Amino acid sequence: MQFTTAAATLLALAASASAACLEQAPSAIGFPINYDITPTRSDAVTFQIPPDSAGPCQLVAKFPAGYPVVSTGDDLVDVRAVDGPAAGALVGSLRFRPGATTVVNSFACRDVMSYELALANPEGDGEVRFSEIQGAGLFMEVGDCTIF
Repeated sequence: MQFTTAAATLLALAASASAACLEQAPSAIGFPINYDITPTRSDAVTFQIPPDSAGPCQLVAKFPAGYPVVSTGDDLVDVRAVDGPAAGALVGSLRFRPGATTVVNSFACRDVMSYELALANPEGDGEVRFSEIQGAGLFMEVGDCTIF
């Protein structure tokens, strides 16, 4: 009886946590969204956050194991805010890797959140390419998305 009650409580907690979490894909006309970041070409990503969303908003990059990400040379990518109170500010840096989820940064949610992706060393020989599809790419986690 106690096990049943504990199991029901855990299931209810999991359901409420998932209800408080939204994984928002980038705004786009269609999918896939193809990113190609080189020393001469940056890329951008924009998220439209639903009204009255409870924060925080956490920018993450996630790719399943074996997902095709081309990453060569000096491949560290800087992420800069395009809009909001810190427009132009460096908000994080990352390397895109299959089989990994990387948290770039956490922010107060706004209706529209845009970021520029550029190689950290524009004089280098790096390149990063990937396609955003359902379940792989850049996402904005809105709300409490922690899993206990």
